[in-house]
Amino acid sequence: MRKKEFRSWLWVILWTAAIFLSIPIVRKIQKAVSQNLGENFFVYFVLFCVGAFFIFLIYFLSFKLKIRSASRYLWLGVVAGLYVFFILQFHRAPAEVIHFLEYGLLGFFLFKALRYRIQDPTIYITATLLVLLVGTLDECFQWITPQRMWDFRDVGLNVLSGALFQLGMAAVIRPPSIGTQVRLRSLRWLSAFLAASLVFLGLCASNTPRRVAWYTQYFPSLSFLLQEEPMSEFGHKIKDPEIGVFFSRLSPKTLKQKDREKGDQYAQLLKSYARLRYKEFLKKFNPLSHPFLYEFRVHLFRRDQYFKKARQTSNEKDRSRFFLVAYKENLILEKYFSRTLRLSPYHWENPRIQNIKNQTDVHKPYKSPVSSQLFTAFREKDMWTAILILLAFLGVGNSVLQRKFKNKKSK
Repeated sequence: MRKKEFRSWLWVILWTAAIFLSIPIVRKIQKAVSQNLGENFFVYFVLFCVGAFFIFLIYFLSFKLKIRSASRYLWLGVVAGLYVFFILQFHRAPAEVIHFLEYGLLGFFLFKALRYRIQDPTIYITATLLVLLVGTLDECFQWITPQRMWDFRDVGLNVLSGALFQLGMAAVIRPPSIGTQVRLRSLRWLSAFLAASLVFLGLCASNTPRRVAWYTQYFPSLSFLLQEEPMSEFGHKIKDPEIGVFFSRLSPKTLKQKDREKGDQYAQLLKSYARLRYKEFLKKFNPLSHPFLYEFRVHLFRRDQYFKKARQTSNEKDRSRFFLVAYKENLILEKYFSRTLRLSPYHWENPRIQNIKNQTDVHKPYKSPVSSQLFTAFREKDMWTAILILLAFLGVGNSVLQRKFKNKKSK
């Protein structure tokens, strides 16, 4: 039994290592495949793998296990449908669907390894939490890898991939070795991994540019992290009836105050660095040292890019959509970066703005993606308060359950 368990965990370790070791080269592979076989190759490949797997499951359930339960086949259809649905959502970033294979397979290996210790329904949740921990660590390694970046959405995708596999195991396969009675030891495992996941995600969310700058002062060997894209940042979700929604590291009041007080200085910097490439400008005036100027430049870039797209396209629907983006981004600049914009070389005159308004419906709702990765639903302090409350709840819950199990045994 121990040899089998060891081999199962060895597969977990080897597959996890394969995921981590692929981080530096995966983008090159994706680029080569996209150029030779097309970007949608990844979607078709994953759909083929998922389809082949579910066809095998139908055969296995029908002819090997002689299963005649309609509910299990219904669940099989539900899980397969969920896989297909989520895979098709990535038509704009097709390479990301590889997560479904990587972390679905990791979920399989984890289930096989955990079943030697956990033989009740908690195994499915515990396996998913382990997928979450590995997926989060994967993103951490990506963050410190050149030309790769951290993305909480990828963490969510990793968990989704693992969770869908566990749902299939629980609802379709229903392994006979997994009983229905929950054991105290299983709950301890589950609560331990849940606590670790909460703390780990909290630490990642707290790894803001300011915190990176703080700890690199004490550990100079980590100073290269200052050049990486921010892992996380907290900010504001700003709703404006004329614009719609946009995001900022600064409050609306602070944006207008900085523009009023330093608009002349910012405009002069924009003139001085007008020939500096966009990405180089963002590196020099990064969100940690110059949040106002950084956001101004990103909004400006998006405005000009979509204005250019609108003028180049012959499709009326696309032209209207592109002009809407350009108009709204310019409106953000006019309302919240007004003095800086007016004194800079990038100010638009009224005839151009009126021409854009004539070619699109400016009353349509708009949500700018600029800085949309910011945490705006809660503050860092609130996040840690919630995490500590949950940890305390887990601790108390474990103590209560331990007493109940002991009382049952004594009777």
